[in-house]
Amino acid sequence: MALPGYVLIVDDDPAVLALLSASLEGAGFRVTTATDAWQEVVQAQGLKVGLIISDIQMPGVGTGVDAVKQIRSLPAVSPKLPVIFMTGMSPERAQALIPKDPNIRLVGKPIDFEKLRLAIKELTGIDRPL
Repeated sequence: MALPGYVLIVDDDPAVLALLSASLEGAGFRVTTATDAWQEVVQAQGLKVGLIISDIQMPGVGTGVDAVKQIRSLPAVSPKLPVIFMTGMSPERAQALIPKDPNIRLVGKPIDFEKLRLAIKELTGIDRPL
């Protein structure tokens, strides 16, 4: 089974982007990256995105949550586009910021790749070792 489109990974930390990109590409996913919420929206408009993995808090204009809301409102994007938010903040604080939605998951930082794999499987049906 293939993911329809790219996995868009968004984080302001280049090390996180490199680690996640290498892991997901090694598992056979097509990956693109962005370093802030504005770039996240631009990338999602320019490419067919099948999954977003985004940090919640980043420098610049807006948060990962703001970007996802904007992306999901675009005519060419499904309002059910699967999203995995990642964060270093407490799960309680993060849950208060993200919408309650069956197509959204939350994983903590540092990234637990088994939890990330399970979140991808739950959202897309694709189960590949990361």
